[in-house]
Amino acid sequence: MWIYRWKQIGLYIFNFHHSLVFNIMFDLVIKDGNVVTADGVFKADIAVDDGKIVQLARKIEEHSEKVIDASGLLVLPGGIDGHTHFQLNYNGVMTADDFYTGTVAAAFGGITTVIDFVTPSSKSYIDEFLMRRGEAEGRAVVDFGLHFIVTDVSEERLKDLEVLAREYGVSSFKIFTAYRRRGLMLDDGSILELMKLCRALGALLLVHCENEEMINRLVDRYLSKGCVGPEYHALSRPAYVEAEAVRRVGFMAGLAGCRVLVVHLSSGQGLEAVKELKRSGVRMYVETCPHYLVFSDEVYRRPDGAKFIMSPPLKGVEDRRMLWEGVSKGVIDVVGSDHACFNSEQKLRPSRFTEIPGGVAGVEHIIPVLYTLGVRRGLIGLADLVRLTSYNPARIYGLYPSKGTLMPGSQADIVIFNPSLRIRLTRENLHSNLDHSIYEDITAEGHIQHTIVRGELVVEDRQFVGRRGHGKYIQRQTENPPTI
Repeated sequence: MWIYRWKQIGLYIFNFHHSLVFNIMFDLVIKDGNVVTADGVFKADIAVDDGKIVQLARKIEEHSEKVIDASGLLVLPGGIDGHTHFQLNYNGVMTADDFYTGTVAAAFGGITTVIDFVTPSSKSYIDEFLMRRGEAEGRAVVDFGLHFIVTDVSEERLKDLEVLAREYGVSSFKIFTAYRRRGLMLDDGSILELMKLCRALGALLLVHCENEEMINRLVDRYLSKGCVGPEYHALSRPAYVEAEAVRRVGFMAGLAGCRVLVVHLSSGQGLEAVKELKRSGVRMYVETCPHYLVFSDEVYRRPDGAKFIMSPPLKGVEDRRMLWEGVSKGVIDVVGSDHACFNSEQKLRPSRFTEIPGGVAGVEHIIPVLYTLGVRRGLIGLADLVRLTSYNPARIYGLYPSKGTLMPGSQADIVIFNPSLRIRLTRENLHSNLDHSIYEDITAEGHIQHTIVRGELVVEDRQFVGRRGHGKYIQRQTENPPTI
């Protein structure tokens, strides 16, 4: 297969090089870059016109309004973060980032497309979707899509989901196996019903996998003993609550025949469950997040431990090692941020771990963290980096081949990465609206130099040059509906 793909790459370069018509004025030409795709690395120039890649060649004449010298740099397809929570109201507390500040941070992290969520209330699912889309339009500086969180599988709601998939390009839904007390959890019977609809539509189902009853029992036990510190957040959500839910969801997905994506996998036990399910033929994809690859549960005993609270919580050092192994061996398919950040006062004020808003920043960290801790240490290659951050997300979320690759005809979402840049990931060097950084002790050994979204520079030489509202809503594809 890889030989065939390399032949394809060579054919693209040969054909477009020899069909080059001189004196064409392109919008942009990127010169002498080391182009990285999911298939490997090769030297090429890239010509961009009208928001799309139009040519790859060993040499393109510099007939262009704009030329970027990428010699010594890596040219990557734009990153796709399929898991952000911008402008999210969490129990009356608003996240630090809205769709403008959050997507500015994304652009500085080499993310050219984000997929956020619609969290429904009492309105129709269609109205909820249109309202959420309206919050992002006119603000986002990179392209965006929307997943829809499903909390009700009544006949009316299921009809709405079908309309969203067929008419609005919402090709993925999300469910929770926890959070009954917040009104988000679906019971198993409802989950199976929704999975059958997903199979019929060719839609993807994202699942937050934790066992609600096990968690509530532990939470109540710790609170009754006056154990209220941040460390008890992790102790009340041990690895087995994730692993059990992964297995249960996988069993139901196998019955229904639908595709599922386990989001923010955090534990070695969960990873083992995933391996078993994949081997058995369940169509399961897996996401982990940069914070699970960097930190362990030791941080919860720090004075600022509340800043690290997210769900699922950080696990042990061995879990982190196993997650890296899952990344390096291809068991983990994508790395998303689960970006849902809250300022220090919101994190540190509550006296009990159950009252601390969950979530951390991450949209600006995915590519630098994977490069620094993965590529630099020899755990993954450059092609793996692209697979995890662009190619796999594009295929799984219904964006390929428009996004996720650098080939003629694809959108010109391009990241130019400087492997020589060393940037400490402090609050001052990051671009979220958040007032702190949990990554402040981490130095990225390589970072983004330029970010291009649909042919337009959004970050140039690490300066923001984009414009509010440049990002467009992206309708995504479902799989071809199978025969039922």
